[in-house]
Amino acid sequence: MTTPRKQNILLVGSGGVGTVASVALEHSRKAAVTSVLRSDYDKVIAHGFEINSVDHGNLKGWRPSHVVKSVADAVTGLEQRWTENNNSEENNNNDDASVFDYIVVAIKALPDLVKTEDIIAPAMKPRQYKKGNNVKEEEEGSATQYPTVVLIQNGIGIEQPIIDAFPGAVVLSGVSMIGSHNFGGRIEQYEHDRLVVGYYDNAKTPAAQQEARARAFVDMYATTGVDCKYAEDVKQARWRKLVYNSTINTMCGLMQLDIGRCYLASIDTSVIVPAMHEILATAKAAGYEFPESLCETMLRADEGLYYKPSMQIDIEKGNPIELEVILGNPLRIARSLGVPTPILSVVYNLLKGVQFRLLEGRGLLVAPEKGPMWTDPRVEGKLAFPSEFPMEKK
Repeated sequence: MTTPRKQNILLVGSGGVGTVASVALEHSRKAAVTSVLRSDYDKVIAHGFEINSVDHGNLKGWRPSHVVKSVADAVTGLEQRWTENNNSEENNNNDDASVFDYIVVAIKALPDLVKTEDIIAPAMKPRQYKKGNNVKEEEEGSATQYPTVVLIQNGIGIEQPIIDAFPGAVVLSGVSMIGSHNFGGRIEQYEHDRLVVGYYDNAKTPAAQQEARARAFVDMYATTGVDCKYAEDVKQARWRKLVYNSTINTMCGLMQLDIGRCYLASIDTSVIVPAMHEILATAKAAGYEFPESLCETMLRADEGLYYKPSMQIDIEKGNPIELEVILGNPLRIARSLGVPTPILSVVYNLLKGVQFRLLEGRGLLVAPEKGPMWTDPRVEGKLAFPSEFPMEKK
């Protein structure tokens, strides 16, 4: 009896979240992960990751099956490995192993700077079947025509651009609740990995096939006991997480104050909870109703810790922040549904200024040498200025 081959998985974004995901997938023994690394590439090649994980223990010198510098290198490497073995009985009688089965995207969602669909494009090749000298492409609309894309990213409204770019591709939406950060190749995971995965209907592939791809990924991820579940409606999970991310995450980033100190300063009751009510109202208008008790649940998620949410850490590091997907998109939805969001609108516009500073520091925006007059046009960079959601608009 032929042993099923391991699933070829491309991981884009090996930070705190992505690296823990790669460990879970590799430890399932059902997957061979190729991780795309940038700044940590040389260190990981030489010494591997140092991982301190509440789920997987302490791992020294750990690496996934393959480590590369780019998506293009990942594709080339997979094709070469397949070519070297393509005369074997397994490869002549099974599906095309030169195409990735899944592409897991765990980079920060920054559509105002770089588009996910452009990053993964080199790996989004149609699958072919080969038997002997006969080659044929996978049937259009099949769930395995393209690699299945798994978006383990924050925010809302991130899936449709992938579907638009690759019609027929199955897109899985993953909502992660985890405390894990990457400090130059040292991964510190101090909160358990909880992942919810569901498919985002591409309106082309039969629903049963899309669901099957999602359930197969969940089964693989959860093999080692990690809390990974299938969601019938993953949008609900995304709205639920926004109750935390659109409020606590953004405000801690704006104030540069961890959640423990926000509690000590009573900012939780004076500002954060009212902002949570704005997200709850928007979600309800969009068809997703949550109990009032969810506010306390999210506030107590980091109880006992001086925890710095991801946006606070990004700002500390001088990295661009996920402003549009975490807050901009929910506010645009709120506006379209007629839901008032006075607190979060202020937070959003102030964070636009922070984003400007971060992008200027990275050389992604350039202010003119001479200070602007108020009649001058706004700076036009990769972000849209002036704001697409200014306070004066109703």
